[in-house]
Amino acid sequence: MKGIVELLGALGLEPLALLEDAGLPLDELDDADGRFDSDAVSALWTLAAQQSGHPHLGLALDGAARPACFGVVLHVMMSCPDLDAALRRMVRYMPIVSSAATVALAHDSQGCGLTLALGDGAPPERYDFALLMIANLCRWMTGRALRPQSLELAHARPPNLLPYLAAFGCPCHFGARRYRLCFSAADLGLALMTGNPLLTELHERFANERLARLGDARTTRRVRELVLACLADGEPGRGDVARALCMSERTLHRRLQDEGTSYVQLVDAVRREQAAHYLDQTSLCFTEISYRLGFANQGTLFRACKRWFNASPGRYRERHRVALDGRD
Repeated sequence: MKGIVELLGALGLEPLALLEDAGLPLDELDDADGRFDSDAVSALWTLAAQQSGHPHLGLALDGAARPACFGVVLHVMMSCPDLDAALRRMVRYMPIVSSAATVALAHDSQGCGLTLALGDGAPPERYDFALLMIANLCRWMTGRALRPQSLELAHARPPNLLPYLAAFGCPCHFGARRYRLCFSAADLGLALMTGNPLLTELHERFANERLARLGDARTTRRVRELVLACLADGEPGRGDVARALCMSERTLHRRLQDEGTSYVQLVDAVRREQAAHYLDQTSLCFTEISYRLGFANQGTLFRACKRWFNASPGRYRERHRVALDGRD
């Protein structure tokens, strides 16, 4: 939040007035354990974009995305031996930085993809700023003008791509299914000059204490966001999700159990919510909806809808249309 306030102030706006208009508590800016409502943060970005008139507000001031914005998490990352280890720590401790953000890593032989989810309704400017902050942090820790392999953005392609190319220095793909930065295997192996295993142990102890103090149902939310981001590629396995969140399957199972749910229940709930959204608010064909929900075929979608809604997809959509016509 302090990074956002700095950015807005540098652009000549009145950040404290904007925070108040968005319903954000000013007195929590200096509270290390303060939490800001995600919907209100998104409202702040929307108000700032309207007042500034800036077409690429999230990329407006490179210098605002400073490493210090990551607080104690920065110290954990700095003491890691290489960039890969630092990004894994960021995944684990991101709830300290933001209660809204879910970050996951997916490794392959070419490197890794870092997926970011900020919940429903987050505007493009918010994603731009967060992704640029992560890219700048990687550059600062490695001491190099690091360029990601690619950047995927779910929002529409803007008329002018130059601000994105200047900020990230890599191919940018718009209209994607998720928000993701991809790094090469060579970049992941870059050593950090500040790496120190003794300090890593110390800093992680502090970070773990902070996580314990926050005490919210982080794992459930993070799993939901990750499943939502990955469904179009097929149902993610529990082991894949555990690895993306940098924990073992056993740990994932235990944390979800402690929060009163399970991996299977979460996947089913996410699919049900998305199915209702696609059937209610879009004209997507059933084949496309099946694909987006990670189902192998339409038959699986039909059976799931019967179980969820006691109706076929077509009947469910028709009932929704009749209800809307009745309101009119």
